[in-house]
Amino acid sequence: MEETQLKNNIKNSNQWIRIAQMILFVIILYITMMVVGGVILIQVLFALITGSDNQNLRQFAVDVTRYVNQILLFLTYNTSDKPFPFKGWGEEVSQSESVGKVIDGEAVVEDSDSKTEEK
Repeated sequence: MEETQLKNNIKNSNQWIRIAQMILFVIILYITMMVVGGVILIQVLFALITGSDNQNLRQFAVDVTRYVNQILLFLTYNTSDKPFPFKGWGEEVSQSESVGKVIDGEAVVEDSDSKTEEK
């Protein structure tokens, strides 16, 4: 990498904004995982006391795990689509976003227009 390109990358304000957003989402992820721990504890108590889980808590857990997935996709640069509170709660990652997958040990980047393979 050339020194001028490195300087331009470091001076790029978009990179620093994304890093600040990533720090915010790391904090949100930490808090969210504490909430997940609380849901697990409450579900265990429901199961012990009533003999079955709580349906409302189960649906909430599904929503929270989807949110955690969205945060992790953003933090790992698999999407530039920012999760809640930058978009609505429960909205999926847009189809136009590139999401990488590993198939047979090779990284494959898919987007809505074409498929590209990276090694």
